[in-house]
Amino acid sequence: MIEKNWQSFWDSLDRLLEEGEVIVDRPQGTPQGCFPQVRYPLDCGYLALPNSEAAAEMDVWRGSGAPNQVSAVLLTVDEHNLELNRSLAVGVDESELESVVDFYLQIGLTAIPIRRRQESLRLLTERRSVRRFLDRAVERALIERAIELACWAPSAHNEQPWRFVVVSDLTMKERLAQALGEAFRHDLLAQGVPPEEIHRRVERSRQRILSAPLAVLLCLCEEDLPPGMTERQRKGEWEMGLQSVALAGGQFQLAAHALGLATVWLCAPLFAPQAVQNALNLPSAWQAQALILVGYAAERPAPPPRKSLAEVMLYR
Repeated sequence: MIEKNWQSFWDSLDRLLEEGEVIVDRPQGTPQGCFPQVRYPLDCGYLALPNSEAAAEMDVWRGSGAPNQVSAVLLTVDEHNLELNRSLAVGVDESELESVVDFYLQIGLTAIPIRRRQESLRLLTERRSVRRFLDRAVERALIERAIELACWAPSAHNEQPWRFVVVSDLTMKERLAQALGEAFRHDLLAQGVPPEEIHRRVERSRQRILSAPLAVLLCLCEEDLPPGMTERQRKGEWEMGLQSVALAGGQFQLAAHALGLATVWLCAPLFAPQAVQNALNLPSAWQAQALILVGYAAERPAPPPRKSLAEVMLYR
């Protein structure tokens, strides 16, 4: 029950951020009013909420991480004036949080951070496939951190055959969407799907790619695979390479979720690897396997149904 209440507490704070606006009135590096020798280590401001006069009293520290997730609540005590204040730390990592605590110490306040702990097991059950994203750019540092974490996935022989292509440029996304759309259209024609339905489905797929802030192409680098001596060995090495790439892709999605981002996995590149390679001018050894759309969630999908353990597990 306590764990559930804690989760509701942090979710409620996140909703406050969604409903309000963080007004930064003390940018990073600004001297503190009463202590000009002390400078603000991060952007600092307050949370402006609709119909709330008290919102301006609550400071907000904004770090380099996800701008829509509260990382910690800071309680500060002024022992001289006997005042207790609170502030929110949004998108801060541990070093940034420590810099804020040190800032308060330098101006004579004692600060205690209440950290938001991302429970690994909860991350596994809370991640969702999100298909609608906010019109908000994804910070480069965040996507690079997610890929860095993804690269800690296990791989056969530790070959690490995965490659990530981050597509953010609108022109390149258009080229990618066009290449995938043509392949999709060809397949639907072969299946005898009516032209109107083909146009609808292809356009929906195109808009999905274009509306996502980032599209991350997950590739298998054939040059990293050992050359098997026999056809059977070569097939096995290829399949182990695919398994390794899939593990990295899954770990990337979990890392992105932990960093406050949302993702959805698309298999479309499997059906048009050469077209994707040509559209993005990829090295010839990079074989497209999946496309992962990334952004800040504009929806909160309900948890999908899951099969029972009895359906998926056997003891022998």
